[in-house]
Amino acid sequence: MKSFLSLSQQRVLHLYYWSGYVLLFSLLQGLPAQDFSTAFINELLSLPPKLVFVVLVVEVLMPRAWGNWPRFVPAYAVLILVAALLQRLIDNFLILPYFLPQWRPEPLLSVPPYLYSIVKLQFVVTVPACVWLLQFVARERNEAETARAEQLQAELAVLRNQFHPHFLFNVLNGLYSKVLDRSDEAPGMVLRLSEMMRYHVYEAGDRPVPLAREVHYLQSYITLQQKRFGTRLSLAADFDGPLETVLIEPFLLLPFVENSFKHALRASPGTEGWITIYLSVVEQWLSLRVENSRPMPEDLPDEEGPHGFGLRNVRRRLHLLYPGRHELELIPEADRFFVLLKIRLHAT
Repeated sequence: MKSFLSLSQQRVLHLYYWSGYVLLFSLLQGLPAQDFSTAFINELLSLPPKLVFVVLVVEVLMPRAWGNWPRFVPAYAVLILVAALLQRLIDNFLILPYFLPQWRPEPLLSVPPYLYSIVKLQFVVTVPACVWLLQFVARERNEAETARAEQLQAELAVLRNQFHPHFLFNVLNGLYSKVLDRSDEAPGMVLRLSEMMRYHVYEAGDRPVPLAREVHYLQSYITLQQKRFGTRLSLAADFDGPLETVLIEPFLLLPFVENSFKHALRASPGTEGWITIYLSVVEQWLSLRVENSRPMPEDLPDEEGPHGFGLRNVRRRLHLLYPGRHELELIPEADRFFVLLKIRLHAT
């Protein structure tokens, strides 16, 4: 597992750790006889088995077998027993004969000194093992968060793109009818649609955009739909506040507006409808109110309610993008349908 620390930082950390360990045990063992120099030399001589043991456990065994306990536990037991045996060999054949001749060596596998060596090895490996575990947990959490973020971005991309064909179908339908009628409005509609497509392709990516730009896009859509429906539709739209000071996810508001056009004139072709749209920004809070006339329930197909696919889509996007920072109400009444939305946006 790759460490969060650089190689030089790891070396400095190891130097501090082992220096502290040697000094601590030199003081503890030299205190009774007040012979700190001999205790210091003894600790230095007994350091190699401990270093090898810690490196093998932290750098080899834990990365390969942590969590696989049937493999980890026996391997760890073998390592600590072998390291303790090496420690006993150094004690009996180097430290005691040359630095503590007044002490009589005990048998190599005598239980008390052997257990003491195991305890010291366990002590010295605990801190490096805990550091490794902290890095392991942090990396696992990091990878999980990265995977969740990638999954979120993938889902958002799917949700963002799902409404595009539906939106284009509606606009092109209106344009097609104007072309068939040889209307003078057709060239202007083509130009407006071209601007909207430029926004789709070149400006609105996977990052938030200024609300002012998104509102301009909505206004273009509203203009196209007004030309499509003509006098059959009465519409009032107002956009208020410092729209250029906040950012919003691209195409987040369009489904609400599109849904209002879709259902305001859902009844028979001769029926008139109305839509009111009001958007404001106050202290980074966006408020959107969309209200439209609603045909009688018997005029709606059974499989299609007033909420529609687009609103289900945008509910999910709001949940993913603005968790705990939005309020959405859909209020169906007998002759009208309300959308009330509030979002806490980020500043530009």
